[in-house]
Amino acid sequence: MSTPTSPPNPGAPAPGSPPPDRRAAQLALAAFAAVLLGLLAVRGYGTRLAARPTEPVSPAASVDLNRADRAELEQLPGVGPKLAAAIDTHRRDRGGFRSVDDLRSVPGVGPVMVDRLRPLVKVETPAAVVPVGDPELPPRVRAQAPKDEPKARPPADRNKLQPGDPPIDVNAASADELQRIPHVGPVTAAAIVAGRPFRTVDELDRVRGIGPKTLAKLRPFVVANP
Repeated sequence: MSTPTSPPNPGAPAPGSPPPDRRAAQLALAAFAAVLLGLLAVRGYGTRLAARPTEPVSPAASVDLNRADRAELEQLPGVGPKLAAAIDTHRRDRGGFRSVDDLRSVPGVGPVMVDRLRPLVKVETPAAVVPVGDPELPPRVRAQAPKDEPKARPPADRNKLQPGDPPIDVNAASADELQRIPHVGPVTAAAIVAGRPFRTVDELDRVRGIGPKTLAKLRPFVVANP
């Protein structure tokens, strides 16, 4: 007599299938991977949307070639560290730029680049103003104009009478001798010669340029012999 076969248990796993716990873990891992891939895709797409080409410098924000430092010059299109240094050196050696066209004198800058930079640069600061250079470089030493040397004094000025020296006769002395009198120069000496004769020293006050105060200073050094 054969043993009756038991009907299959509907809740039992099919032969060859993974256990229920392992299958649940696989499903959870697949769901996590799908979410992670979705986040990466959204992030990459948003980055491409946010990336925009660098906008050119607006002409309203143009830089002054005589005031901009090297960092500002490097921000101009086509101007790198080497060319910015050449522009800075040129304006130091030449005393600054007087117009944008002066850029053509900078080594490495041609007409095409000048036309490209023209809307982005300006020259407002006078060229005589000291330009702003690399702060690490020592300031440029400016050549100073030599000071005016004192003019050589005429012999009469070097031989002025000193207190106690014999006085000079204003009626007989030459113009050069009269200039030995303190406070008497070439013009006053000529006026004294033209105003002769003087009967007394007091009459020197009629000479143009000799007033009461000057006469008092001259009195110890002059006489008026007839």
